[in-house]
Amino acid sequence: MVENGFPRTLCDRPPVKNVGIRAVVGPAYARSWDEISVPEKYRLGAEVGDGLTAQSQVVGVERDGAARAYPLSVLWWHEVVNDDLNGPVLVTYCPLCQSGMVAKRVVDEQAATFRVSGHLWQPPRIYTEASVLDGRAFGASATESDAEVRNSGNLVLVDDATESYWSQLLARAVCGSASGTRLDILPSTVTTWDAWRDDHPKTDVLLPPPHSAVAREAERRQPR
Repeated sequence: MVENGFPRTLCDRPPVKNVGIRAVVGPAYARSWDEISVPEKYRLGAEVGDGLTAQSQVVGVERDGAARAYPLSVLWWHEVVNDDLNGPVLVTYCPLCQSGMVAKRVVDEQAATFRVSGHLWQPPRIYTEASVLDGRAFGASATESDAEVRNSGNLVLVDDATESYWSQLLARAVCGSASGTRLDILPSTVTTWDAWRDDHPKTDVLLPPPHSAVAREAERRQPR
């Protein structure tokens, strides 16, 4: 599959060392951000909006009666959240493609941790369109209420179980021993924090780092 996209040599490239985008691996939650100190980068700027206010955009996930919101102002910076919400959950976002994807965080029937590989891979447009139609990927933006998915250089994930590369847009492994495997998609909603909270009064919300822990830099082998 990877040879049909760009770059075709993705599978020959090891994960980037010291990649600047760090996945959330130890998420923390609260009922709101009202009682915490929020670093400036999560609440100011044209890309991230105003942090977490009534009209802030969030990705909402409800699973077996539990509800949680993931602010786009955090996802814009970290792109990957490894979570547990009545089971392992993976929440991802690619700012370049304005694409979100929420799935079960499971590879080979085991919970896996995903991180940012440091690479981008652009799938053929027809694959992207099919992924959106199938509900694997959805449009999202921290500053727009109706964002469309862009077919562009897309976030490539790497999992710690098989060290395979995964296309975020396709929710599918494209390099490594898991190549061809698809993640099981979980239902999610892009809406405002106010609307999500009205519909889910008992929801909690992801807190930005340093309240949530991010991945440490580590050398990784080339995907198998």
